[in-house]
Amino acid sequence: MSISTFNRHEFGEKLNTVVFPSQPIQSIEHLFGRGEELDQIDKALYAPGRHIFIYGDRGVGKSSLAAIAANQYQSPEADYIDVSCSPDATLLSVVADIAMQAANISRFRSITRQVKKSIDLRFFKIEKNQNETRLNIREQIRTLPEAVELLREVSYLHSEKPIVVLDEFDRISSAEERNLFADLIKQLGDKKIPLKFIFTGVGKTLEELLGAHQSAYRQLQTIELPKLPWEARWEIVLHAARTFGIDVDRDVYIRIAQVSDGYPYYVHLITEKMLWRVYDEAKEVEKVTWEHYLPAIRDAIHSISAELKRPYELAVNQPSGDYEEVLWSTADSDMLLRYLKDMYSSYGKIMDQYTDKLRLDNGKYSARIRNLKNASCGSVLISGNRPGLYSYREKMLRGYVRMQAEANGIELYGEEARSREKQYMHVPARVSTGYRQSMIPRGITFSRNGERK
Repeated sequence: MSISTFNRHEFGEKLNTVVFPSQPIQSIEHLFGRGEELDQIDKALYAPGRHIFIYGDRGVGKSSLAAIAANQYQSPEADYIDVSCSPDATLLSVVADIAMQAANISRFRSITRQVKKSIDLRFFKIEKNQNETRLNIREQIRTLPEAVELLREVSYLHSEKPIVVLDEFDRISSAEERNLFADLIKQLGDKKIPLKFIFTGVGKTLEELLGAHQSAYRQLQTIELPKLPWEARWEIVLHAARTFGIDVDRDVYIRIAQVSDGYPYYVHLITEKMLWRVYDEAKEVEKVTWEHYLPAIRDAIHSISAELKRPYELAVNQPSGDYEEVLWSTADSDMLLRYLKDMYSSYGKIMDQYTDKLRLDNGKYSARIRNLKNASCGSVLISGNRPGLYSYREKMLRGYVRMQAEANGIELYGEEARSREKQYMHVPARVSTGYRQSMIPRGITFSRNGERK
């Protein structure tokens, strides 16, 4: 079907069934590059008392993976239970939210018609033809044992195979409350309550969860989610374009794979903006080209949240007026950890693309890099475990920096990343070490003007 056959409303509705920059993916046919992790989760959930913890950087697609896994596990008579955490959340408030969401499912009525007599539970009361909440749940659970008992009732009432997605677990500000969840999942297993949990969170929250109960390790399958593989990045673009019967220039979709830095959020966002550019063309379009891609980058930058914009703006809006190129140079590689000398080499290549700007010497450049660790410069960087080694404080910000460079006509991708890739092949591939990379497909390299070699 040609893109021109859609009216504006139809196009907008259809577009948002194939790209998902604002919400988790719910359908497996739109989840690319996560087959291995999904298989691990599927196998783990067969084990009685086993729960899942998905962790990794912000923006790598933890919520989408959790949603797809929960949809696959949850029995068809009900939707899975989805609870998002907040800074003031507690174990008891989360459990109450789970119960209230379960109680509001209209499916209860059809199930209770099958019940031959009334069931009087502690927190719920079910008559032959209806169910009702017996008590104000938030006010009635005060202890962990009461929370466990409430979840027993939820598992009984909800469905044959109930599962809960507890999203953004790291947002719970109290370490004590987070640790209580280790007690919770242990007791669920000990009491053989058939309710499954999928937690999602960033980095260190896994250790914080398990710290209270080492025995909880055997009840959690941990899934560390890396950045999206290259082929999966461009398959998102191509799949969306095929939906509207159009092709994408190969250099464009490879460029999106590079600039996005492996974060699905950026791929979906750029693709959304790019296809709107195609739709708004006065003439029929058969292939997405640079004419659509470059304005889409600017559109994407404008729509990105202030949480990512603010550190960038603090960094570049310094009185000296020369921080932007310095900041771009920090993102000119696929390595999570970079040495100062490599970043300065990238800076030189960036400045070679100008004819009217003065280049900082090594001393002044080094001072700018150190300043990027300060709050006044957005706290963009943090020091590594060796002198002269740096990483991004918020790794997702690096993709935004790349997009800003792209929008300003500066093409990033340091060739030193290729040699680093070989150098660190013996290092265990863990996101937390800083050496985990999104492997570039064989045969694809970049010159300084962005052309494929």
